[in-house]
Amino acid sequence: MMSNLERLSNILDDFFKEETISKLQEPKENMFIEFISDKQKFLSFSFDKHPLPKNDFPKGIFPFFNRGTGKVTSFCDYIIFTEKAGSLFILLIELKSGKDNVNKQLDAGRCFSEYIISTLNRVYNLNVSPQIRKISIRKTHITPKPQQRKKIEYLDNLHTFRDSKFWLKKYLD
Repeated sequence: MMSNLERLSNILDDFFKEETISKLQEPKENMFIEFISDKQKFLSFSFDKHPLPKNDFPKGIFPFFNRGTGKVTSFCDYIIFTEKAGSLFILLIELKSGKDNVNKQLDAGRCFSEYIISTLNRVYNLNVSPQIRKISIRKTHITPKPQQRKKIEYLDNLHTFRDSKFWLKKYLD
């Protein structure tokens, strides 16, 4: 039987997905943080792949949106799909160096994720209802020294990251 991760992998274009990553990064912000999966299977999806192949994406990744409104194509940096005990989790991650609000980018990632899940349910005749977690990682919150693994706390479904490394399994409880 096929897992939901395998089904998602079948739906999403290979150019935007990765099944292994060693760090979360935002090169424009000069931000990097080690990503620890501890053998947890996942599928990472990112729109920040540069450069886009012009033959495959002649009008960009969202050809149906008007480019005059920059907010239309603004998305979070990572969408990570993973499963635990039969439940699907979606982690929406935005890396920022400054104090800019991350909610609009995370909300856009949520809308896109819900569309992907609707497509998954339609194509495979399923009724998957994932747990979606929004995570803000700020350069000022990345601590250089190792910390004890603490339980993740969410405020209005948003977690502000405060660690030295990103442990995937911490976000699945």
